[in-house]
Amino acid sequence: MFRFRPFPESFLPFSLLLLLIITGCSSNPEIEKQDYFHKAMEYLKAENLDAAIIELKNAIQLDSKFADARYQLGLLYLKRGEGKKGFSELQKVADLDPSNLDAKIKTAEFLLISRDKAGARHQVEDILAVDPNHVEGLALLANIELLEGNLQGAEEAISKALTLAPGLDRLHSIQGRLYLTEKKMEEAEKAFRQAIKANPDKMANYQILLQFYQAGGQDERAEKLIVRMIDKFTDTPLPHILLASLYRKQGKLLQAEKRLDTAVRIFPDNSRLHLILADFYRDLGKFTRAEEAYAAAMAKAEKPEDVKAQLADFYFEQKKYNQARQAMNELLEKNPDHSGGRLIAAKFLIHEGRNREALSALGGLENSYPHWGAVYFNKALAHMNLGEVELARQAISEALRKVPSSSKYHTLFALLHLNAGEFEEAKEEASIALKLNAKNFRAALLLGKSVFALKDYPTAVRMYEEMRTRLPDNVEVLSGLGMAYLGEGDKTRAEEIFKQILQKDPGNTPALKALLSLAESRGEPLEKLVERTKALTSRVPDNDGHLVLLAELLLRHDDPEGALAALDKARDINPQNPRAYTLSALILKKQGKLVRAAAQYRLLIRKHPRSLRAYMGLGSLLEQQGDMEGAKKAYAAALEIKDDFAPAANNLAWILAGDKDPDLDEALRLALLAKQRFPDEVNIIDTLGWVHYRRKAYSLARFEFDQAVELQPNNPQFRYHLALALMAEGKRDQALAEIRAALELTGAGKEREEMLALVQQWEK
Repeated sequence: MFRFRPFPESFLPFSLLLLLIITGCSSNPEIEKQDYFHKAMEYLKAENLDAAIIELKNAIQLDSKFADARYQLGLLYLKRGEGKKGFSELQKVADLDPSNLDAKIKTAEFLLISRDKAGARHQVEDILAVDPNHVEGLALLANIELLEGNLQGAEEAISKALTLAPGLDRLHSIQGRLYLTEKKMEEAEKAFRQAIKANPDKMANYQILLQFYQAGGQDERAEKLIVRMIDKFTDTPLPHILLASLYRKQGKLLQAEKRLDTAVRIFPDNSRLHLILADFYRDLGKFTRAEEAYAAAMAKAEKPEDVKAQLADFYFEQKKYNQARQAMNELLEKNPDHSGGRLIAAKFLIHEGRNREALSALGGLENSYPHWGAVYFNKALAHMNLGEVELARQAISEALRKVPSSSKYHTLFALLHLNAGEFEEAKEEASIALKLNAKNFRAALLLGKSVFALKDYPTAVRMYEEMRTRLPDNVEVLSGLGMAYLGEGDKTRAEEIFKQILQKDPGNTPALKALLSLAESRGEPLEKLVERTKALTSRVPDNDGHLVLLAELLLRHDDPEGALAALDKARDINPQNPRAYTLSALILKKQGKLVRAAAQYRLLIRKHPRSLRAYMGLGSLLEQQGDMEGAKKAYAAALEIKDDFAPAANNLAWILAGDKDPDLDEALRLALLAKQRFPDEVNIIDTLGWVHYRRKAYSLARFEFDQAVELQPNNPQFRYHLALALMAEGKRDQALAEIRAALELTGAGKEREEMLALVQQWEK
């Protein structure tokens, strides 16, 4: 059989070429495969790995069970950093040649890294069956037992291994981990030190001891050990990075900066160091220095496009969108598939409100890079912007599984919890974010809000006061402090704070609203509140929030036309303000101008196509106008946005049940969905009862109506519905009692005539 060889056949005489072909085809495959194998070994000695791989593949093509060739090929793949290919070959060797214990040990290691403890144990048991004193096999067995919590089994395996090879550093490290699990701290430290003594030239041994010190809060010992590593390992910047990280954790930022500068001087061509320095300056808010460090990293990097992606992200986070877009475009023009460039493009889509497009782009990145936390973080942002809370929570949970040490990710999770009213969870996530980054201002604010929401007002005051010492002019901090004072009942201090806010930011509507509320609680008349609001509004005429607040006051002051005029101005200033539309619709509805009110909701839907409030308001108005088909469409649109939105499901179920040709199955599905979400909401209970009644399931209907009447005994409609169900069950006397009780109640409305007619009919 002929195999391609890399020499120029076109220069050979034809007769010789023919002879070679004939000879190749007639040769013995066993001899030929050995020839390929020996050639591969020669190439291997000459460090020509590519040629060696070609020869080994040729040998395996001749004999797929050639274990020696597969073994060498597996080792070559590992040497080139192609772990999956190497593991695949070595796993085949382990099956083909049970006597190759090295292949089995490497296979077991790969399986253990892949969390396949059962597969790893199987390989180790095979090794120890052949050689009970196999040291590496015993070490792996100890690791497996340790991971599975079998401390006695781990102790037996590692003790035997140490007896056989007391000078092997890896064994002492495993023993140290075992002691650590048993909380034998002194013994663990001794074991980790013994590993260093056994192999003082292996940096990993120092790193294990360093982790032990840092986990135990022994910063002084950790620092001494890192200094020793700096002296020992002069050819790598890693110890310098570790020392800077320790200083940073201790809050010794100047020392951390000096250490990184020293490392950069010693290793000026190490692009990773420049990047670490850039991130350090970025976190400290020294953005000019950060930009310089990114530029230096780009100049030194083997792949400058990767650094450019980080620089584009840096510009984006600093809101320097033009520079970010320019860097992103340059990157994607050169390489349209660059992952960093594609991520920035997705972030721009989120920034522009194009969240669906962003999710599509992020989906492609997720498929290619399933372990990239930033992809899931940005997915969470996009889902949150779309109101898809559960999907946002799933995405941020996944991001945290990938990068549990990200302060930013914990902060977003805290915000999601806070928005959902899960204040304890929000407090916990914000606390974690602050522990990871004490300068995370957003996390500090969320923690304060969570504590406030939990009504721990003294703690909230203390926290906001502490933030105020660092950021005395920050309006968000002052707002939180003012609300915390209100929670404590200290209205005087609260008023002082809100006045300070308006001095710094005259357009701060929440502060104005709080001041007006405090003034009203002191007995200040509504006319004065209106005057004060008008005066402040004239100072900031382009503030739509103040105008909406003025409209609310004018409405209370019985000036609906003045309120509508203020809302018209607010919409002109900010067409995106939903409150300007909903309040206008409410006023117009009260005035009986239902068509104009519905027009306000339609305008709001154009601006905010996913506004549940707009669809619900429109549906309600259309019901009042008798446009049941239009109302059904409005409620259905709300359910498309949020498929478990109980108010829309309830209203749509009610309309469907009242149709001439009702879809009672769909009405029942919707009514049950609504009740599942809010089992004690009386109107939802009544709707479900009415659907059962229309389906002629009278006992089920009566059960629901009984609950509704029990919750609201003075509601004539609920008693009327109960009477209908009782009569349908043949319980005439009870039905008459209920309908008479309903007639005695006020608010029977248009159904009163129906009830009177039924009473006469039933009495006969």
